[in-house]
Amino acid sequence: MLKDLGTPAKGLVRATGMPRQIRRRRTVLVLVILACFTLIVLDARRSAGSPVEPLREAAAGVFGPLESTASSARQPVDNLRDRFAEMDRLKAENEKLKKDNENLTEELTTSDYARNRAQELDKLLKIAPAYTMTPARVIGIGGAQTFSHTVTIDAGTADGVHTDMTVLNGTGLVGRVVRTTAGTATVLLIGDRNSTVGGRLNSTLALGFVSGRGDVAGTLDYKLVDPKARPKVGDRIVTWGSSGNAPYVPGVPIGVVTSVTPNEGSLGSTATIKPDVDPTRIDTVGVVTGPPARPPRAQITGKGN
Repeated sequence: MLKDLGTPAKGLVRATGMPRQIRRRRTVLVLVILACFTLIVLDARRSAGSPVEPLREAAAGVFGPLESTASSARQPVDNLRDRFAEMDRLKAENEKLKKDNENLTEELTTSDYARNRAQELDKLLKIAPAYTMTPARVIGIGGAQTFSHTVTIDAGTADGVHTDMTVLNGTGLVGRVVRTTAGTATVLLIGDRNSTVGGRLNSTLALGFVSGRGDVAGTLDYKLVDPKARPKVGDRIVTWGSSGNAPYVPGVPIGVVTSVTPNEGSLGSTATIKPDVDPTRIDTVGVVTGPPARPPRAQITGKGN
């Protein structure tokens, strides 16, 4: 009877199988928890004789090289990423420095130009009381194909500028007006081959004629009217004026004598003159639009006996 009753119960347990598996899993889980707790308690002593120390060393021996290999494999990638980041940073800094440099250069250039213009205007103002002038600026230079030394200024007939007027700056004589429009004028420089200016030696008041050579430096030749007169190196020459002050007014500095050469086969000599005005650096000029500004001359009367 017992054998018959036990057989169905045993078959039921075997059919379902759940209670035994659940008990087995719970048992294993409890054992694992107890083992972990025991290891934690034993390792808490941190002594050299800890039973967990061999396990720790074994794990370090196995996973240490793997970790080192992984770190080594990752290092080039990290370095490459850092290098790109550094390159981006350096590029940004370089662009900023270039921009700052451009701004500083622009400010410096503008400051230098403004300072130079102010100096030119100051020189022009110092001689302005001696003449009635219209100020102007050089806005163009004659083309090389014209074989002439000319500049264009931004003042014309609307400003009272006409042909055969004297043009000067704060240093000396620039040239004369040869063509005009309403808003501009063309100035023939004294260094042009077609330019001739009456000049007087400051030291002896001897008269002569100054002519251009047509070179870039504006070098001038000077020949005295009196063949016996001898200019000397260092003598200064000024304009002696024209009839009606056209095209040249008197007393404008022209240049300084740098050398004197005797004329071959004739009397007299020719002096080489360095102009006071550098033709390659002309900016602010004044056009003499009226007679020299001066008070009326005093009359000289003789006393009778």
